[in-house]
Amino acid sequence: MSDNGNGSHVHVGDQVNIHGGTNVVGIQHNNGPVGDQALPPNVMALFSRLADAVTELARDGRLREADRQSLAEALPVLNSPAAEEPGRRRNTLLLLAGLAQSLGEAAAPALGLANQLLALING
Repeated sequence: MSDNGNGSHVHVGDQVNIHGGTNVVGIQHNNGPVGDQALPPNVMALFSRLADAVTELARDGRLREADRQSLAEALPVLNSPAAEEPGRRRNTLLLLAGLAQSLGEAAAPALGLANQLLALING
């Protein structure tokens, strides 16, 4: 605890008080929302739209098999983004943005959504 200059005290960090008990082994931290609450509804909606765009793009017969595989591997992250670690979401979006850019006009919707999501989650 420290004095913030005006006579009141400020506490930063964990404070643990144990009164009795046995086999007390640690602290459980619950820092933040769980599940779909971890992302705002507008971000979840954009991920859903991107999943639809990627599914549609994967049907394009002009795609190479390796590109189709990359799109398929991205879908689980797009369909359940709140269950994924932020770094994995970001890496998936970067991969999709790069792939969509290389695919040209057919991938424009996916590229736009991926870039929009990257701006939101990096902002």
